[in-house]
Amino acid sequence: MAVVGTSRVPGTDLTTVAPSNDMTVDMTGEKSTVDAVAAFVGGFGVRSRPLREILSLLTRGSQPIEALIALTATPRRAVEDLLRSIGGDLEESPEGLRIRPDLTARYREFFGLDELTAPADDHRVGAARAAGLGPAEGFDATESAGPAADPESAARVRALAALIEGAPAPRRDLDHVAATAPTLARRASWLCSTYDLAGRRVLFVGDHDLTSVALARACPLADITVVDLDERTLAYIDATARSEGLPIRTLFGDLRFMLPPAAREWADLVFTDPPYTPDGVGLFLGRGLSGLRDKVNGAVVVAYGHSRLHPMLGFQVQQSAQQLGVVFETILPAFNRYHGAQAVGSASDLYVCAPTSRTWKVLDRVSEGFGTRIYTHGRQSVESATGADRAAENGSSAATRPLAPSAPSASPAAPASPPATVSRPATVIGEMAGPPGARRLGLRVLFTGSDYLRDLDADAAFEVDLTADPGPLLLRGLLAVTGTHARFLVSADHPDVSTPAARAQLTDLLASKYRLSFPPSPSPGGARHVTVEAALIGAEGAASADLLARWLLERAHGRIGNVLREGVIRVAAREGRALSKNEARAVVRALVGEAEQDVLTLALVETPRGRLERLLGALRAAPAGFGVA
Repeated sequence: MAVVGTSRVPGTDLTTVAPSNDMTVDMTGEKSTVDAVAAFVGGFGVRSRPLREILSLLTRGSQPIEALIALTATPRRAVEDLLRSIGGDLEESPEGLRIRPDLTARYREFFGLDELTAPADDHRVGAARAAGLGPAEGFDATESAGPAADPESAARVRALAALIEGAPAPRRDLDHVAATAPTLARRASWLCSTYDLAGRRVLFVGDHDLTSVALARACPLADITVVDLDERTLAYIDATARSEGLPIRTLFGDLRFMLPPAAREWADLVFTDPPYTPDGVGLFLGRGLSGLRDKVNGAVVVAYGHSRLHPMLGFQVQQSAQQLGVVFETILPAFNRYHGAQAVGSASDLYVCAPTSRTWKVLDRVSEGFGTRIYTHGRQSVESATGADRAAENGSSAATRPLAPSAPSASPAAPASPPATVSRPATVIGEMAGPPGARRLGLRVLFTGSDYLRDLDADAAFEVDLTADPGPLLLRGLLAVTGTHARFLVSADHPDVSTPAARAQLTDLLASKYRLSFPPSPSPGGARHVTVEAALIGAEGAASADLLARWLLERAHGRIGNVLREGVIRVAAREGRALSKNEARAVVRALVGEAEQDVLTLALVETPRGRLERLLGALRAAPAGFGVA
């Protein structure tokens, strides 16, 4: 790394350059010093904010290097490396260092220094002053003191309170507890003022709290993705983002089994408020880590609290987290407040978990070692787990009773480690004997798109136990499985089964692929589980639009844009027309519509139900021949 003007940083005894983050910047060519400083600062990812704060201090007046370190809590080496990169744009005086006055306007504009804000509870200025290193003359302390409570801030909190009020009701079986509106505002302010988020990617691993919306409103230049199991939450966030023009993408994901492919190695920063069990925190943290693309500067921010009366639970949770090789960089006590959660004082702490080199060596193994019963209430709680449940969920080889007595065990021709058989609950109505050779699949097989599932014959039959399904997994199973016959065992109160309207909606959604059959609705106090039958429909005589929809529904793990492109080409060929890949892509873009183009980058199995309904509606409304002359 060469430095323009001098090889010595004024005010220091440094005469050599030690590149940071393995970054080498040539400052002697056409690139200006400001561009080179930007490259250096950018190398710190979301953690570049303290370096911008240093630049702001240097444009406001002369600063001793000790003040730059103390006021921004930045290690001395990073400060010295930054000063080296500025090189000849610095000038020295008895008071310290500053950027040359003729260049300050350019630096402030280039690095957006007038936009810097800081958290209201920032202790850095107070700590620096206590050490006798208060802000130098010309430094605006509000850059580190944070915004005061004002009418504008109060209006933001009221808007967030209205957002929470209109949200879907919390679900006890998913450990939903709503954070307060001031907490959402505090989270958004802290994230915006602690990290550089403009142009960066922020992943929310679960977001019933709606922190994603609060952050998008506060920092509209951040690129946000939300992964959640609750389709209601995804639909609410999606509708809010669409109406307000917020940069939020939603993905369906059952984090017990996987992080959706579109979210893997995607983010610069991750936020999660997980179920407060050791496996829950460990699993959500692990999924968050697998979502980081920046493995050096990235971090996962976790909300977690435990009763002070039960410190051993907090110890167990922290042990789960530390199995992943993370370091707790920050713990902010009682940062989050909730409507409810009185067992933990209606509050939780905020942890900043940073990966280490060990993290990437153990991440996959440790993440898959956490249990799938991660909640504190309901069918998926730790207390409800049995050996058969774990086998059915994980697809292990444990033998249990089949769904129907007449259904035989897996064929001897099956792979060496096939998915498990599944347990048969004591009370089931509407049972229909599965065909000979039916495969009994675990949930992990369905949602990971394993080779075992893909390699089965087209006429294979399947059985799946979804008795612990909180609601969305029946649809996902129907998307993931393609066979002549599929049977799904669900609870009698399942939201897609319990009413005629819900059954009709699910039937219409899958109409291009399956013919669904439901048993009679159980009477109150009757059977606890029912079996849903799905029979693959024939394709003879189907319209082009239905054939395209079916092509997509049978390939739920493929990228939607690629699947539809190939489907358009095949359907056109059936009608005697040849389309190139580019022509087919143009057809797909036109069918989907301008507002939904980003759905083409997803897989169907990770697409939220609301978006899936819009997509299939658009495909089924396609004109004859897709409008291609």
